[in-house]
Amino acid sequence: MSTIREVLDRKGGTVLTISKEASVIEAIGIMSEANIGSLVVQDNEQPLGIFTERDYLRKIALKGRSSSDTMIHEVMSSPLITVAAAEPTRASMETMTECRCRHLVVMEDDVMVGIVSLGDLVKHMLQDKEAEVEQLSSYIAGSY
Repeated sequence: MSTIREVLDRKGGTVLTISKEASVIEAIGIMSEANIGSLVVQDNEQPLGIFTERDYLRKIALKGRSSSDTMIHEVMSSPLITVAAAEPTRASMETMTECRCRHLVVMEDDVMVGIVSLGDLVKHMLQDKEAEVEQLSSYIAGSY
């Protein structure tokens, strides 16, 4: 059974963050430039919440709020939903389904070590299944 650590080993542990005092316009600029859908919101290196494209649509665009005048801490999703690096990927997908979220911040010993998206987990599981099919095909063909 694969774990979140294996997903991070494949994709890397880089997490883009933003201060809770930053404006929404700063956040969407960073997200657009990096071509990502979320930023972890921090205060003194401690993750507090997450700001996502969905937060922008629901809490800024649909409410007619100003991206320049609204601070991230006002519209971030909190509390932050986290997962341990040793957690099985299947359990993490179940967590995402239950909480209706698309991102989990990965923690080890109270330190943020990465972030995984639903897409990351699906990609990882597909790669695992493809490798399994290749191994079974080799076994059947007698070239093991």
